Amino acid sequence: MEAHCKLPDLTENQKRWAIENCHGEDAYLTKDEIWCLHCGEIFKSDVSQLSVDVIGHETICPNCGRKLKVTTSRKKKFKENWYYTILTTFKGFQVCRNFIVATYRKRGERDRYVSIDEAVQNWIDEDGNETIVARPCNQNFMVYDDWNFSKPMSIKTNRTSYNSSMDKYDIDSKFIYPIRHVLPKIRRNGYTGRFTGISCSELFKLLLTNNKAEMLIKTKQFDLLRHMHVKYIPDNRWHSINICNRNRYIVKDASIWMDYMDLLDYFHLDTHNAKYVCPSNVKHEHDRLLRKKKIIEERKESEKKRKEARKWENLYKKEKGKFFGICFVGNGIEVSVITSVADIAEEGIKMHHCVYDMEYYKKPNSLILSAKDMHGNRIETVEVSLTTFKVVQSRGVCNSKTPYHDQIIELVNKNMKLIMERMAS
Repeated sequence: MEAHCKLPDLTENQKRWAIENCHGEDAYLTKDEIWCLHCGEIFKSDVSQLSVDVIGHETICPNCGRKLKVTTSRKKKFKENWYYTILTTFKGFQVCRNFIVATYRKRGERDRYVSIDEAVQNWIDEDGNETIVARPCNQNFMVYDDWNFSKPMSIKTNRTSYNSSMDKYDIDSKFIYPIRHVLPKIRRNGYTGRFTGISCSELFKLLLTNNKAEMLIKTKQFDLLRHMHVKYIPDNRWHSINICNRNRYIVKDASIWMDYMDLLDYFHLDTHNAKYVCPSNVKHEHDRLLRKKKIIEERKESEKKRKEARKWENLYKKEKGKFFGICFVGNGIEVSVITSVADIAEEGIKMHHCVYDMEYYKKPNSLILSAKDMHGNRIETVEVSLTTFKVVQSRGVCNSKTPYHDQIIELVNKNMKLIMERMAS
């Protein structure tokens, strides 16, 4: 806190840079007028601008000369807050100073109000230990970082884990002042000015405490570095990463690549071989192996269900055996009673619905039939109530309603007497 009190105030250049650069929306379009949110100018937009610039999301302000991204809005007031970060060093500490730049402008007024208030400071020593100095937050259930700038900054509890209550101290700022002072050890460990989707404070701590992070940033494996930070990289993947580095192969999508490595393990392919580890199109190879795995898993699941089904065959035959053999045909559609639990399991797999998983074969008052075309292709699965003798439901693939739906129900209802006769026998 003694060092914190000695930090200098913002310079005029730092304030000017924040005012000029920390902004999101550029201009609002209302009818035929464009309101520049930078200088406050309101100017007419003719037909050519509407057809080319506005629809293309860009136009030029005639007053300040800025290229503007135009958003359609009827707002009369403009207000936005942005985090703004200054990187500096002080007495052996790396300090990340995070400010809130609040901008307010009213339509029709040339002047705008801009305030710059410091919210959080991350003090990091050369061993990667962090101390947080920050403002208190107002109790606001809608906003977790509603800073109270009327109260002084103080030391906060250090972050020991990544949880929602501490995220407000991890400022991933979009706007970082271009003149940056960084500890020599951080530069030695690979920092070049790029943050790769990681906040300044978290990247600095990683580079000071984790030699693997240092290796990733020096080999330009930025997405793997981000993946390691937000998730993790298992120990058995580092040999594959080393192979990538030796072959100068950059992993551009770490999540896809990590899943692809898991698929290589699944198929017992060599994860020490650059042929597999460094594919030219990782997404294509990932999707190809995933399709193969899906087929294998479906076969395993089908076999598993058949084994489970055998336990219920005797009970199913005892309850529904009197209906076996019922089959009726009409308009190129054949509807027949499913004669085994194994066939119900197969029906559920092929049709991608829950006729087996929801154990319809155990329901004493339900009769399950399968509707097929004359080539034996499944169309819909039909459930008939044995108490009301009405069609409860008829479902196609993924519970869809097929073009044959009404014909199937009509055919079943037309032949319902066969089911009623077997029930009475």
